[in-house]
Order: sequence, then C-alpha cells, then structure tokens
Amino acid sequence: MKGGWADRGTSFFVAHRAEVILFRPNGEQPDQTGNFAHAIFTEPGALAAWDSAFAADFPVHVTAPEAKIFDLFAMVDDVLWAETWQQLKAGHTVTIRPLPNWSGAMCDLKVIPARGAAGLLASVEICRHDAVNTHALQRLQKEILEAVATGLPLTDVVDLLCRRAEALSPDVICSVLRADLDANFLYPLAGPSLPAEISAATRQVPIGPCVGSCGTAAYRGEAVEVTDIATDPLWAPFKDGFLLHGLRACWSTPIKGRSGQVLGTFAFYYREPREPDTLERKIVEACVHLCAIAIDHDNAQSRILKLAYRDPQTDLPNRVAFRRQTRRILKQLPGTGHTLAVHYIDLDDFKGVNDTLGHVVGDQLLRAVAERFRTICPNDDCMARLGGDEFAVLQFPVTSPDEIDRLARELLSCFEQPFEIEERTINIAASIGIARAPADSDNFTDLLRRADVALYRAKSTGRATYCLFNEDMGKRLAARRELEKDLRTAIRKGEIAPHFQPIVDLATGKTVCFEALARWIAPSRGFVPPGLFIPIAEEIGLIGPLGDMILRHACLAAASWPDDIKVAVNLSSLQLSRPGFVQDIERALIESGLPPERLELEITESVPLIENAAMREMLRDLKSRGIGIALDDFGTGYSSLSYLRSFPFDRLKIDLSFVREIQEQEQTMAIIRAVLDLAHSLNVRTTAEGIETELQCAWLKAQGCSEGQGYLFERPMPAAKVIEFLASERRQPCDGPHALRRA
Repeated sequence: MKGGWADRGTSFFVAHRAEVILFRPNGEQPDQTGNFAHAIFTEPGALAAWDSAFAADFPVHVTAPEAKIFDLFAMVDDVLWAETWQQLKAGHTVTIRPLPNWSGAMCDLKVIPARGAAGLLASVEICRHDAVNTHALQRLQKEILEAVATGLPLTDVVDLLCRRAEALSPDVICSVLRADLDANFLYPLAGPSLPAEISAATRQVPIGPCVGSCGTAAYRGEAVEVTDIATDPLWAPFKDGFLLHGLRACWSTPIKGRSGQVLGTFAFYYREPREPDTLERKIVEACVHLCAIAIDHDNAQSRILKLAYRDPQTDLPNRVAFRRQTRRILKQLPGTGHTLAVHYIDLDDFKGVNDTLGHVVGDQLLRAVAERFRTICPNDDCMARLGGDEFAVLQFPVTSPDEIDRLARELLSCFEQPFEIEERTINIAASIGIARAPADSDNFTDLLRRADVALYRAKSTGRATYCLFNEDMGKRLAARRELEKDLRTAIRKGEIAPHFQPIVDLATGKTVCFEALARWIAPSRGFVPPGLFIPIAEEIGLIGPLGDMILRHACLAAASWPDDIKVAVNLSSLQLSRPGFVQDIERALIESGLPPERLELEITESVPLIENAAMREMLRDLKSRGIGIALDDFGTGYSSLSYLRSFPFDRLKIDLSFVREIQEQEQTMAIIRAVLDLAHSLNVRTTAEGIETELQCAWLKAQGCSEGQGYLFERPMPAAKVIEFLASERRQPCDGPHALRRA
C-alpha cells in the first residue's frame, strides 16, 4: 500500500471489520489502559473500524454499524466534521480538544488522514489523559455525595456507584460487599451486573485468609489482585461457578472507615485473565473512598436511630419505639377479629436492690431480666423497656384468652430462679397488668393507662402475679380522671392550702415549729386526704406548682408568728429536680419577709441524694443561707445510714410507724433508742412523729428525743388559728392526761 502511514514504516493490525485496514503509527500496540484508542471513520462520519481499546471505552450499542462520530462525541457536528475532512484531504492532522464523549468523559481527538480500499479515511486517536479522567471522577464523586446527602438509601447509593464505575470502565463488573464483623462475613450491597447465580453465591462470604478475593481482602485489610481465577489458590474452592459465568479475574479492595475498621469490599470482575489498568485503579480509589463515606454515614444514621428507639441499658426497644409499634398494630387491628394484649411489667421492690446493692448491680439485673424475657419473646419488636424497672410486651395476634394467661405465666416464670449478679444471688419478682385492644381501648395512651391500672391492682393483691383490666377497674379509672381534673382546678384556683401541726420541745413543752401540711377541701368532695391527691399530683406533673404554692403560703403565714417559731415544709424529689428550685425558695422568702433561719425543708429517702451530687450541692447551698434541712420518715428506707453520710442534716424525724409500737414491740423500741443515740452523737435534733399517748411521749422524752409531733399535742390547724393557739399555750405537753387536745 502506498502513501499514508505505510510510507512512514508503520505496522498494522486487523480491525473489527475486515474490509478496512487500520494502521497504527510506529508499531504501537492496542492500548488497554483506556487512555489511548483508535477508530476509523468515513467521510460521512460513519464508524468503519475500531481496536479493542476503543471497544472497551464505548458500549456495544454505540459501536453498531449505523453509529457515527456525532453519536460518540456530542460536540462534533456536521460543520466541524466537514472542516476537519478538508484538512485531511490536504494531508494535515487535526487535533480537536477537549470535548465530552457519550458518557461525559472529556477526550482529546487526534484525527489523522489514512487510506483504505474505499479511499480516504479518518483515523482518530482518542486520548483520555489524567486531567480528563479526573474530571469524570469528580463528576462521579459529586453525584454520589449528593445521593448520600439527600438521604438516598445505602443500597441505592452503592448501586448507582457501581453502575457509574461500570460506565467509566465498560469491560468490568462491579460488586460491593458489606462487612458484618460480629458474624465475620460479608454480604452484598450492590452488584447490578453480576449474574443472579453469582449474587446468590456471595450472599454470605466468610472473612478469612483464603476466601477468594473479597473474603481475603477483608481479612488482610489490603487489596487482593487475582489475575486468573482458574489458577489462583485463593479461589480453588469457589472458582467453578464464577468461571462458568465467564468471570476470569477479580480485584478486591477493602473499604475502611475513619477508624481503620474494615467496612466491606469493592471488587472489579473481568471476563479475561488480566490485572487492572491505570484508569481502573483511579476509579477504584475514588469508589472505595465514596463507599467508605456512604457506609460511615449509614452507620451514623443507624446509631442515631438506635439512640432514638433503643434502650441503651438493655438494648430493647424504648418507650418511643414501643408506642410506634403499638400504634402500627392498632391501625391494622380493625376487621381482623384478633386481639392485641399489652403486658405491662414492673419489678417488685427493685428500689431495694438499687439502695442496698447499688445502681451498677441494679443495671446488670435489668439486663439479665431483659435476656430472660428474650427467651420467651425472641422478636425484639414486641418488647420494650419503658423506663426504670418497667417493661412491656405486645402479644399479637391473640385468638383466645388462654393465650394471654399463658404468656403472662411464662413471663412470671422468668423470675422463678434467682439472678446471679457479681457473685450475688438476687431474688426478685414482678407484677403484670394486662389491657386488651379493642376490648379495653383502641387508643395507645388509654390502653397503656388501663394496663397500668391493672398492674396497680396486681401489686395491691400480693405482687408476683398478673391481673387483667376489667370494667370495675374502668370505673375506678374514670373516678381517677375526674379527681385529676378537680385537682388541676383546685391548684389553679388556690383551693389547696397549708394547715399547720405544732412540733413541740419535749423538754419545755413549748411549740418550736409548725409543719405545713397540704389540705384540700374540695367544694364538691369535701376533705380529700393528702395520701390520695399528693401521689396523683406527682404522677401527672402537678407536684411542682402545688409545692410552690404551699411553700409561699407557709412562708407568708410564718412571717406573722413570733420570731422563735419556725415553719417546716415538705419537698418531693420532683420539686428538687426542677431547674430554678433555689430561686423559688429565695422568692418565697423575699415576698414573705421570713428570715431563712426560720424555714426548714423536709425531704425523705425517696430523694436520690446519695447518687445525685448536684442535688447535694443545692441543699448545701440552701443550708449555707441558714435554712434548716430535715430528714423525714427516718428508718423506713433502705439507705438511712448512707443518707446520714451523704449530707449533714439538722434534724431527723422518726417515722410514726415506729412510735406506734412503743411499749408493744421491744425490737422497735431498741431501734428507736439506737436512732436517738446516733443522732445525739452526730449533734442532730430528733423529732418523733405520730405521738398520740402520754405513755409514748414520756418514754421518748426519757430516751432523749428532742421534739414531738402528733395528735397528743394538736391536730393540723388552718393558718388563722395558729396565733390563737400560740397565745393560749400555757403548759408542758406531758403534764398529764389533760395534755391530749384535739381540734
């Protein structure tokens, strides 16, 4: 052949279409890197022949017989091609750059005149240099990061990434596996072009030293290049199925998170034995990084969801998740004829475990209880820890009442054997309240409240049992709701006011303090016992406003008393936990004009003082201002001595349950003597509550008790009668039977 490249000593190779001879200058071989490829075009722009590098860069449908250069390069139009052809006729080489190809990758075109059997042809060298590759990878990165940022599911993000990687390097098949390091295997995230049989075979790939490319890469934490699956020992046990589907080589790279932990693997499969080329290495480098970002983001989202919907202590669903699951079931319940049963479980006397053995042991016990529940209900979705020592189990679908009884008994059986916690044997039981939908309610809030009512009934009948909600309980619940409504109204209207019961110095018989006790005289109910409405106020979040109201009224009343008379006000743990509590105390003192030294605050052992350093500091702050701090109901809790160690109290109040047994129970009398001796050694005043007889008063006085309080001296009285009472006080409280006065 004369002229053209042949005259310059070029070599040639056989093109894909035999009638066209394509010459390559200077003896260069077809480039497999994707950076250098050749194609032959005719004067109308039709694709006449191409080499293997070109075929690897363009999909088969583009290299069909009717394909033209205009299909491959959008910026090459009729005008540009006509101008280029005129240059070729003149024997010139034309360079067109840069312009995008069909996939958006930027290319340089070097168009060289060539001769074939049909005459003048255009030999086009296509160069995808580093800058071009960088541009395409930047577009890939932008697209994937946008997909992650907009919340596209991880599987969709990785599937998109695989498809884009395969478009950049069309002769590869891409696969991404995610690591489950706890189970020590890999499972598929994406592999859009993998044959179905291969996808099934990679459903659970062990992580190990000789498990193909992916399992080995995850094990080693480094890339594994297998250029020939048929002969590589890593693939010996697995090769047959892959070879059957024409997969001959596999390069797998571990995906690592920010901490260096292996998150998964990114693999390229090839249909011929070979190693990755330069472009593919850059693609994989970018894709592995993007996979790490996507998986890390997914892990972070999973952790957020876990914090939102899982209890960190037991790893059970929390109250939020339980509410969502219950409401989901309630929506699908109508028309099914089935029943949903809610088992509301509360551990019996769990507070005693915390108080005696500590919260660390208590937390471990909760986890152990959750594990036993899992043996009864393997599906986590039907269980939850609602908070504290409260759990719940959803039973659905229920087709007969016997099924409810059976599950309740199985749940209670979890407590038949003791728990071994830190070499301690702990015996604990539980009570269960059960409500059913739709029979009892089809509303989540009402259903849980009815289960709670049934739980209360179970505990009141002896504990370690279960109880189903019934209509009688429903009536009591309705009455309770009505009482709640009246209580809200009473607090809003100021119908609850303090009454004052004197605390008497047993040595002198004179009143030294009055305890402010909340009293509610309801217009429609009459006298409502504080033991009834105060627990309700605590449950429904009204104890704060109620306590503030009693505190303000008590300080205002005491400001009008003689200067040597104090006032004592009870506090709940909920009041102490409220932000700004110290400021509430200051405000009450300033508004009333009462000196801080005449105010005493009483707390019980239910206040979490031992484990709450902030609360202890707050009480020390109040004490430093001159306000007295008393420990009420001393001896009835599990941590009385620990309480005395945690805070320097000014006064201990001996609970009336001990006082009632004076002269009846020698053991009780011994306990009282021990408490009085302890208080004396600590230089702490003592007050005995519930004194009703001269005998009790005389014995306590003989044992060194500082003060007394009870019906022997006076019942609680309204504020208007305190001044009159103090004015008429003439005698010692223990002179004789006439000392017992009742208002």
